Amino acid sequence: MTEQPVLEIKNLKKYFEGNRDILDMIMRRSPSQIQAVDDVSMTLNDNESVAVIGESGCGKSTLLRTLIGLYDMSAGDILYKGKPVSQFTKSDWKEYRRNVQVIFQDPFNSLNPKMTVRESLAEPLNIHGLDNKDERIREVLEQVELQPAEKYLNRKPSNLSGGEKQRVSIGRALILNPDVILADEPVSMLDVSTQAAVLTKMKELINDFGVSMIYISHDLSTVSYIAESVKVMYLGRFVESAETEQLLQSPKHPYTEALVSAIPIPDPTHGRERTKMSGAPRDPIDIGEGCRFRDRCPEVIPPTEIEISQTAYREIMSFMQLLQREQIGLDRIENMIGTSERTAMADALQSEYFSEELTGKNQSTLRAALTSLADDEQQIAIDTLQNRFESVCETTPPTVEPEPGWHVACHHYNDMDSADEKQTPLQHTDD
Repeated sequence: MTEQPVLEIKNLKKYFEGNRDILDMIMRRSPSQIQAVDDVSMTLNDNESVAVIGESGCGKSTLLRTLIGLYDMSAGDILYKGKPVSQFTKSDWKEYRRNVQVIFQDPFNSLNPKMTVRESLAEPLNIHGLDNKDERIREVLEQVELQPAEKYLNRKPSNLSGGEKQRVSIGRALILNPDVILADEPVSMLDVSTQAAVLTKMKELINDFGVSMIYISHDLSTVSYIAESVKVMYLGRFVESAETEQLLQSPKHPYTEALVSAIPIPDPTHGRERTKMSGAPRDPIDIGEGCRFRDRCPEVIPPTEIEISQTAYREIMSFMQLLQREQIGLDRIENMIGTSERTAMADALQSEYFSEELTGKNQSTLRAALTSLADDEQQIAIDTLQNRFESVCETTPPTVEPEPGWHVACHHYNDMDSADEKQTPLQHTDD
């Protein structure tokens, strides 16, 4: 019989409504949706630690705040020991919040500056009506290596170092003997010399207390200290998940590859290639379907029937995205060249946005699109480019399992016969 997860997330979504102006209200347009967390699923078993990794703005902290009930779910559900959070009563929520504790990112602001260490640790015990407060407080201070306890009990946060403050925060989360700890970048505000000590102690405490943990971070270099498995998040979705050692040694998704390649190596003489990723994540407002990483991916898949270099194809994809977002500066181009004549405008657009040389039908298709754009026929320009150059990456990739326990959401891994090499589209020339 399969062990029931302590925490289970099923197709969780958290959308925020964008701002509406007076014109939106007059036109009765629906507000835009900021898709912070979009169809995320995972399980957390007893005494398991899972890391959720990604850049700032990818939805990690929104996921955590939704898990603890600070944000309402837009769709999906969270199950605690098999019971849906959506069916919780008031008493259920109190029990849940006792057993699911949070360690916040900033120890300098997460502690009340007016409360002593004793008062900060006693507060959760008072809220939940637990006895033996003094004994519990002294025990947890020793467990987080703030000893002797008498040295710290009456100190306020202003009299503690950053590492000591975070140890108090960890102790406050552990003092209720929770089932789950949600750690939101708990060492990002600490200096490097303190980070390793705090993470090592957190891992020891997970084992000693038998608790489970979801560890949120943007720093892959810290996850090996604490997490048994890693889930990589990008623009609200998980794009890869695997055991920590496997993922760090052989990442499969292009985004994970970039994150791993950016991990600092403590050797100034070590030479390696620069990370193959540029730009920033797109705006998560009404983001729609497609691979979320396609704007920045160095391995975007062109249609199988055309022959084109990756660099040239990336330029076309980037130009299509600018067109769709209405970010092509036609007025600026016209002012720059001093005319709105269509051939001159098309020449200027190609010179401005393209550096790679195209030939044959690739060039004629691009030229037709630029001419339509010069005639202020933007949708025709978009349709022309899409009919020739639309990528499979503009459809949402399914999550596949190229190896047991290793999940990747990337079109390179669809219908693969071998898990060791990526799908390479066949290319033919029709030029």
